[in-house]
Amino acid sequence: MDAEQLRDFYARSARGRETADREFAERTHGWHFELLPEAAQWADEHAAGERWSSGGTAVVELADAAGVIGKPEPGRIGSAYSHRDPMTEQTTATGFGFWPRAAEALVVHAGRAVPVEALEAPAERGDGAAVLAMLRLVVESFATVRAFSDPPGTPRS
Repeated sequence: MDAEQLRDFYARSARGRETADREFAERTHGWHFELLPEAAQWADEHAAGERWSSGGTAVVELADAAGVIGKPEPGRIGSAYSHRDPMTEQTTATGFGFWPRAAEALVVHAGRAVPVEALEAPAERGDGAAVLAMLRLVVESFATVRAFSDPPGTPRS
């Protein structure tokens, strides 16, 4: 990347951040996330199904797509950031984010990352309680939130 391209990248990054901050401030609904009553049944069905050994982000995204996570407005939840061990560089925790459908740049980051051990798949098929506990940790990680924007050029799918 030459100097001009780098300046352009930083300028687009700053515009994205300003847009995200504005979009965050304009929303007055609060940032309340919750497990809906049908989450327990979904967790049991997931744990008994063919994809029972899925863990981590995949389960969270499946639960979100199934509509069992209540969100403050339409949008999607997924992995947004991670924490890494400084020596091994292995991921130690996953931070989730919320991409509001009606936002141009805003990504709402959960204020707390979830340890990777807590996101592991259940030890055995049929453990819906373990799946529900995992989802509960993710929802609780949104108790505090921060505004972010994706890097320039990142698609908002």
